[in-house]
Amino acid sequence: MDSIGDFAESLILGQVEDIKKGKSLPPKLEEAKATANAPAKDISNVQVPDEMMRQILGEGFHPQDTPPAETMPELVWNEPEPEPEPTVITEETAQELVSLLEEVRGMVSDLKEITSAGMLGAHFGMPPGNPKKSSASRGYRKPSRSSVLKDSIRRRLR
Repeated sequence: MDSIGDFAESLILGQVEDIKKGKSLPPKLEEAKATANAPAKDISNVQVPDEMMRQILGEGFHPQDTPPAETMPELVWNEPEPEPEPTVITEETAQELVSLLEEVRGMVSDLKEITSAGMLGAHFGMPPGNPKKSSASRGYRKPSRSSVLKDSIRRRLR
């Protein structure tokens, strides 16, 4: 060996040959195997400060020295609710309400007539299916330019 570079190269080539032959694992897999077999650390006796718990958990945090509340606090209103004033319906407002009610009844009867006659449906007159499909699949065919031209010439000749 002439230099340290040649020595490093021979080590790397030897490791590559071992990986190809299946004698050893690639370096990343060896690291993963080593960390997977490592014993888990015991964190059961770690003390977490109350301030850190309060920052993380927010309002749901109850310090360990005080137990959580058993019930929700009651809301007490000191001011009594004001009684709503009774509204008086005059003859004019009653007439307006009657005319509006007649209009609504007319609209309801018209809507029933439309829906029973089949004029209003889920697709509003369009056939179900993909609207991007060709027009031939919808039941009618799109006229070509030549047929339109022929029809217009026939009409002029008559």
